[in-house]
Amino acid sequence: MARGGALGATFMVPDEAAQTSMNKAQILAQIDVAMGGHVAEKLIIGNEKISSGCGSDLQGATDLATQAARRFGMFGDKVGYQSTGHD
Repeated sequence: MARGGALGATFMVPDEAAQTSMNKAQILAQIDVAMGGHVAEKLIIGNEKISSGCGSDLQGATDLATQAARRFGMFGDKVGYQSTGHD
């Protein structure tokens, strides 16, 4: 349900943002949740009417995936075990 300026919001329970570290399964789960809004729009209103509303969610998923691969070495079997880009 929309509240204020947001068209929708997802909150993780328990609050995983307070954690100091996450394992690979937790990171993949957060990426799945972030992609949910985009997938829901595609299924409900169709591919041609997807809005920009999920833009920040997609950016967050991209940032998290990039960190998992480049900083944390979680996908080393696919992209190599090198930590780069500590920004």
